[in-house]
Amino acid sequence: MPDYLEFNPSEIDRREVYRLLTGSVVPRPIGWASTIDKNGNTNLAPFSFFTVVCVVPPMISLTIARNPDGSEKHTLKNIKETGDFCFNVVTEPVWQEMVDTGNAIPEKESEFDATGLTQLAALKVKSPRVGEVPIHFECKLHNVFEFGPNKHPLVIGEVVYFHVDPSCMVNGYINMEKLLPIGRLNGHFYSKLGQILEREFEDGQPR
Repeated sequence: MPDYLEFNPSEIDRREVYRLLTGSVVPRPIGWASTIDKNGNTNLAPFSFFTVVCVVPPMISLTIARNPDGSEKHTLKNIKETGDFCFNVVTEPVWQEMVDTGNAIPEKESEFDATGLTQLAALKVKSPRVGEVPIHFECKLHNVFEFGPNKHPLVIGEVVYFHVDPSCMVNGYINMEKLLPIGRLNGHFYSKLGQILEREFEDGQPR
């Protein structure tokens, strides 16, 4: 057995805690959230602290860290204003545009314009979808929870509509080799799909 390095999160720097978490919980799916404010200004930003929360009703979560000065990021402000957002799956053809949307673009300017991505209208929410990706979830805000002394926001959204490019579907399942999703690692690193492993459960039923 190795001599493990030991870390007590109450005794180390916040940045070191972040590096331990983001270097260990990998690869992480990227929730590319598109939103709109009450004046019609659109925003698009990637979040890798993202996951599925519930199936009935379908819900997903986005952890949206505050800005260094404690203020809310544009995505969170827009979600609170309009009560909705869209989740867009990040895929290989647009992974660099995804990185670019994480840059500090002024609030009244749109990441759609800065990256040349296409806005598609949603059916049940005000926020736009990203036309260059194959899967969109239209989401209504369910709740915002805040954690810790910095009031770290966790957004829970209920998925009220799905859009899936049929070219990604095989026998009723989304096919990973056709979807080509991108994962978040740590630092400036991202991942593509490598070898896909398969092993059935004892009852032979897919999960």
